[in-house]
Amino acid sequence: MFQHRTSAARPRISGRRRRALLAATAAGCTLVTLAACGAPGSGSGSPGDASPTAVNTAVGDTPATLTLFSSAGLQAYEQDLADAFHAKHPKIKVKLRVEGDNNFNTVLPRLLASGSAPDIVQPYDLPGGVKAGLLTDLDAYDKAYGWASKVPASALAPGRVSNGVIGGGSLYQAGGSAGPLVGVFYNKELAAKVGMTKPPASIGELEAVMAKAKRTGITPIVASNQDGLIGHLYNLLLGNYMGAQALSDLVHHKPGVTLDTPAAVEATEVLHKWIKAGYLASDVNALNQEASYGKFTGGKGLFFFQGSWITQTLDKNFKGKYGVFPMPPTEKGGLYAGMTSNTLAFSIAARSKNKDAAALFLDFLTTPEAAKVAVKNGYAALTSGSDGEAKPSLSGTMTQQIQAGYAAIAADNGFDSWLQNSAPEVNTKLIQQLQLLVSGKVAPAEMVKTLQTTYSKALKGS
Repeated sequence: MFQHRTSAARPRISGRRRRALLAATAAGCTLVTLAACGAPGSGSGSPGDASPTAVNTAVGDTPATLTLFSSAGLQAYEQDLADAFHAKHPKIKVKLRVEGDNNFNTVLPRLLASGSAPDIVQPYDLPGGVKAGLLTDLDAYDKAYGWASKVPASALAPGRVSNGVIGGGSLYQAGGSAGPLVGVFYNKELAAKVGMTKPPASIGELEAVMAKAKRTGITPIVASNQDGLIGHLYNLLLGNYMGAQALSDLVHHKPGVTLDTPAAVEATEVLHKWIKAGYLASDVNALNQEASYGKFTGGKGLFFFQGSWITQTLDKNFKGKYGVFPMPPTEKGGLYAGMTSNTLAFSIAARSKNKDAAALFLDFLTTPEAAKVAVKNGYAALTSGSDGEAKPSLSGTMTQQIQAGYAAIAADNGFDSWLQNSAPEVNTKLIQQLQLLVSGKVAPAEMVKTLQTTYSKALKGS
């Protein structure tokens, strides 16, 4: 029922359990912290109560021990969160129960249904857990703590479930907002040669920079498509033209949503236009991910559409020679959008005996202390969202650029997911179609129809 939590952000790369994504927050940034109000009532500690109504937020001074079910790959990160929470609330301990990555998926549903269920978990298949009655409806806690006012709606949406569909309805997974930035990495030396002094503010401005690079003899885009990783660029375009919400609705199987729309076709046409213009290397279909890393660090191209996890993988000698900005919106002044996965979102088991204390832990995840832990472990973390933090720039450190891009997307509620996350069959078909698009063997509208047909068949068979 519960899928193994790996990051679909990185096809054919080891999951986020095996390495942190190297992103960080700018120095001095803080989250907006709202004081939790005390609520009357005896609390909701009774095991099996999946929809508590009477909750108690004044539990910080009440001794309790919480169990957090962790995978081995996230143990260090989640232990740091537990330690930071205990430092703020000394009377509440958080103990990790650690399971190997390969067994996590198998053990979790059985554990949640047992009499020794953990208090805090991070399931991937949220609808399955909700349908089985294994997870707690957090609406009462959301209201008591004001999480909806602390965290962007697009960061909370993946934790909402209604009639088996993610994105709306009651909240079953909550916390802060931290994760990777998927954006446009650039070679600083080549950017200077083409006169790029600020991040492009629209797709048109981005195209203008690429056209100038091409005229100068510089390959505009480094990518690999032997493994379909042009998909990062394609997903960014889909998020822009369809809108982040529409793309997320598709990935989360909202009834009636379709990929076969004029907006999706337009996004595909833009990618096709860039291919025909020679903005990608002619051998892109033969390149794998590792080779593309070598090309980018070897100065063979201006832009690299990737996630901030690559900063751990790129040649260390290239450090300081590249930067990143978020994918610009379709029009200047438009909304930013980009894919991410929220590493500060957790659920409370329905059989937890300490729901109120567990909810206090989830509220802690919205604080500056939790953001610092996320940063320490290699993620960008949501900060106060002030205008100054949400303005992408080519100046500052890599850390500051990643944070600025993440904050800009957060400010526009632009977090979405990857199309290939909608179904394994879609992932396989997308790689094939992107390769055909590069080789000129499929037209944009035809590609979109094929992906939609694959999506529809996958949903019918699920």
